[in-house]
Amino acid sequence: MAHILVVDDDEIMRALLSGMLRHVGHTVVESDNGQGGLEQMNAYPAELVITDIFMPEMDGLEFLITLLEKHPDSKVIAISGGYKAVNACLSLQMAKALGATDIIAKPFHTAAVIRQVAYALQSKTIAYRRRAER
Repeated sequence: MAHILVVDDDEIMRALLSGMLRHVGHTVVESDNGQGGLEQMNAYPAELVITDIFMPEMDGLEFLITLLEKHPDSKVIAISGGYKAVNACLSLQMAKALGATDIIAKPFHTAAVIRQVAYALQSKTIAYRRRAER
């Protein structure tokens, strides 16, 4: 199974995602913000990162950009339920355009998340496309 990093400022959401991933056999580490997520990736790179978009200190889009600059082959699933005037669809499409492997809107079904994680882990990275677009 895979080593996965979950980055979300919502403790309950982090625990939910981590629990469902551990239940199917993955090793999971957590961070409550993007800066901590970068530190985790530098110390022990994950095979997959699941990140929320709206977080304090370093939001998910900034985290995604910085992560892919430092670890261009990273596979990332962005999740969002939206925030104030920004809906989830818009924020997730921005994440996809910035290089996220996949996106998940909150609320989500456990089976769908497990399926998307499996698909992301099996997919080939698209780092060559990311570099070419910049």
